[in-house]
Amino acid sequence: MKKYRYFLRFFKGLGRLLLFAPVVAAYPHQSMAVTLDVRVADGEGGRVASVPGDMDCMPHCVIQAFPQTVVSLFALADKAYRFKGWEGACKNTIGPLCTLTAEENASVVAHFAKAKARAAPAKVLLLLHGKGFRHTVWNEFAKQHFNNLCPVVYGGVVLGKDSFDPDNKVYCYRVAFGYYDMLVQGAEARGLQVTETGGNTLDDIAAGNLAHEVRAAVLGVLSRHPNISLTVVSQSSASLAALGWLGTDAAEHSDAVGLLALYDGDNTGLEPLQQGVLPIGTAGLVTLQANPEQVGKISAGLAQLTQMWWTER
Repeated sequence: MKKYRYFLRFFKGLGRLLLFAPVVAAYPHQSMAVTLDVRVADGEGGRVASVPGDMDCMPHCVIQAFPQTVVSLFALADKAYRFKGWEGACKNTIGPLCTLTAEENASVVAHFAKAKARAAPAKVLLLLHGKGFRHTVWNEFAKQHFNNLCPVVYGGVVLGKDSFDPDNKVYCYRVAFGYYDMLVQGAEARGLQVTETGGNTLDDIAAGNLAHEVRAAVLGVLSRHPNISLTVVSQSSASLAALGWLGTDAAEHSDAVGLLALYDGDNTGLEPLQQGVLPIGTAGLVTLQANPEQVGKISAGLAQLTQMWWTER
């Protein structure tokens, strides 16, 4: 296994573009922000994670967002609890994902209750497609290992029933990027201003949004399976988005086994994968010259990365 130690501060910065990145640049003299007061009822049973960003509210936090910013809140139950419901600005939301548009100051409360049984452990494979591709690039892999049933995650919402490989005993999900593009579009519509010392460009925001989308997908899966062991497989440029997520301090990193990063051709633009990656906690990384249709090579790479967590066949 190739393990690398590289650019910790860079990836932490990428993952922390958070809610302010698109708007601080767009409104350099604007100080007014909408405040979301978020807490867990009785201070126990779970946490509330926010996207964009890597903030976790347990039991309480304050999120500040500029007007019209989209904020996604994920209520994540502890392994001995279950999510019960929302109170406040999310009270009409059914399910653990609440998406708000920041318009006025508001409060949100997440309620959790003791579960009858502890959540069973689940091995999860998350597939990321590269720039210029769609989630369908993984069709051959999904066909051979998951009977064509590998549901899509979009903006943290799992679109479809779970798919399970009985041989490897692994759940599969595919990320469809694009949900947080509205942050870039909003900044562009308002006229993004970049300072002489650098500032935040639209490309910076777009790169950060991809890391946000990876986190949203992980949180969406956690909403369905609170006790997971997660391995990410990424194609080309999506590997940088995965590294951006891994470079934050988000709590869900403890669930990550590692990242299998695929590259094709000369690996242009993916130099960080050649220079090295930092393991976060126990997470590791393997790079592999392959495309998503080379299912056998991917399976071998997964077996190497996960030390037989994934059984090559």
